[in-house]
Amino acid sequence: MSFWNPEQTAAMQRTSLETSFALAGKAVENWQKVVELNFETLKSAAGDAQEAVLHAVSGKHPREWSVPHGNPAEHAVARTQAYYSRLFSIATAAQAEFATLANEQYTEHQHRLHHLVDAAGRNAPAAAEPAITALKSAINAAGAWYESTRKAAQQAIEVAENNVEAVSSAVSKTTKRAAEQAERAAAAK
Repeated sequence: MSFWNPEQTAAMQRTSLETSFALAGKAVENWQKVVELNFETLKSAAGDAQEAVLHAVSGKHPREWSVPHGNPAEHAVARTQAYYSRLFSIATAAQAEFATLANEQYTEHQHRLHHLVDAAGRNAPAAAEPAITALKSAINAAGAWYESTRKAAQQAIEVAENNVEAVSSAVSKTTKRAAEQAERAAAAK
């Protein structure tokens, strides 16, 4: 008796192709988000530069031209933090989408593999039972390894997200203090 079924093979190939196209579509969507973020950032930086130049040349006396409007360093740090925060958010969302699709695909393949091994076990001679049992055990061990690896990766991602938030908060506070000290030093002159 043959275990090969053309309809099942075609269905598996179709599912694999659909998954591949779904992954490609998600990759393009996330790439588009990064490109849009870069354009927004560039547009914002150009607008800020224009505003700074117009403010600088609007002074009546040449000494007023060099007086900065606000704190440029603080604005630059805030813009950089916002950019990397959004970029990290896009990357995290993309990773989650890819992980979900990969997990669904893995679960489906695992189910098919169990079905195939069970079918082989029903049609195999009695002497092959230890081999079938060993194969099932190996498949279950691989499944347990995959699950523990997936959980460890998810925990690492959560730790990285928490670290990014903590670093961003610390940099923001440090920048604010440095800007305040610079303002006080400029006012004292």
